Amino acid sequence: MEQSQSAAVNPELLAVLRDDLSIDVSKVTRDSRLIDDLGMDSVAFAVGMVAIEDRLDAALTEEDLLSCETIGQLEDTITANLPAGQANS
Repeated sequence: MEQSQSAAVNPELLAVLRDDLSIDVSKVTRDSRLIDDLGMDSVAFAVGMVAIEDRLDAALTEEDLLSCETIGQLEDTITANLPAGQANS
């Protein structure tokens, strides 16, 4: 079941999108574009960054977040910024 990390969107990230950003996650994929497909703006990026830190324990910088164009890139950035030992759990 480890396939979910690469094939599907992380459930915790989907929860952030749904609960904190009010995004309909029913059609969100790793290829979904944050701005063009999901309609995220600067406020959503700021709220998302705080929610990701709170829920996923990943410390992201504004540059980290703004460099991501898709959900897949965002997931990869989150994984790269997880505390040691948490990235493979």
